[in-house]
Amino acid sequence: MARNWADLPEELLQLCSQHLCPKDLQALRAVCRSWRSAAIEERSDVPWLMLTDEAETPQRVFLCPSCRLVHKAPVPGAKARRCFSSRGWLFALGWDGELHMLKNPMSSHHHIIKLPNLDKFLDISSDDGFYAKFVLSASPTTSPDYVVMVIYWRFEWLGPISAWVGRLGLWKPSNKKWTTVNSPYPSYGICDALFYKGCFLAINSKGSILRWDMNGPSPSKAQVIFEMPPILMNWGHLDLVQRSTAHLSPSALFLVQSTRESLLIVSRWDRYKCKPKCDRTLRFHVFEIDLNTRTCTEVKNLENMSLFLGFTSSFSLESDEKLHIKPNCIYFTDDPLDRWDIERVGINMGIYHIEDCTIELDFMAMPYGRYSFPLWIEPSF
Repeated sequence: MARNWADLPEELLQLCSQHLCPKDLQALRAVCRSWRSAAIEERSDVPWLMLTDEAETPQRVFLCPSCRLVHKAPVPGAKARRCFSSRGWLFALGWDGELHMLKNPMSSHHHIIKLPNLDKFLDISSDDGFYAKFVLSASPTTSPDYVVMVIYWRFEWLGPISAWVGRLGLWKPSNKKWTTVNSPYPSYGICDALFYKGCFLAINSKGSILRWDMNGPSPSKAQVIFEMPPILMNWGHLDLVQRSTAHLSPSALFLVQSTRESLLIVSRWDRYKCKPKCDRTLRFHVFEIDLNTRTCTEVKNLENMSLFLGFTSSFSLESDEKLHIKPNCIYFTDDPLDRWDIERVGINMGIYHIEDCTIELDFMAMPYGRYSFPLWIEPSF
């Protein structure tokens, strides 16, 4: 048994660091050299909510669900950049399309990877498009053959009408540029994407799940592997909601891998009112998808699991009383399309309780910035 705190086994220190919030991790590293060394490559089990930038500085603000406190930390390369997250990595995107990835922004050891400029290859500008999400196939530190998929929105003419449509791009470390990815239904924009069991999956506004096999003969060619029943894409199935003073419509579709490795589709329903700042998320519906039988089952209880949803990052975690992660809940953040009305950002965030369909505005009106909107950062892996 160690007689000196500095002589505690490194394995024990690393185990302890997994359950600490960012502020406590900083305190642990400050104790002595051996403690700091043990915590450099820590794996944290705590998800963080990145809230804002401050006065165009590298400083970012994080909310820790574990300690219920807001922390400030410098994030290299994030100044005046919009941020996204995937698998614990942070993507920092400049207005000029310059992009780089940062491993675990709350870590004391920063691993930065520069990616090709997006605007030069995907042919969009801030006037006719914007980037919505980045998806990693694996961690770049453990898998050198990782792939990055990006969802970007463009303003396009679809026959007689014009609309914002989600499109896809792809990049590999062996490539010098991004490539566009075709979809079988070009009239239906991409809503969300994830890497699931060796393939990229995406869901479009029609409710179709598309698959790209990176190891197959045609990795850029999509295969339709599931179609959501039309009734589930229509607001009429919400039998608990009455048509009253507001218009109810599906505002988003999410793809999430559960902690039990099943595939989930989550639909988010918002109620829109004419009064400013009154739009609110009203309901979520969760469906478990069986790709073998091509069937879906509505999930009424997540049991000991909770979902963390955002348009830039989504994942699932087992609930943990010590970390204050509530079971059978959906933690959700703002829609990035609200960037058109900056005064609305930050008012539509909270915790949705599936059991009684209530919403707890737990972190409502947290600070936000003009460059990045709130996003969940998945525990590093």
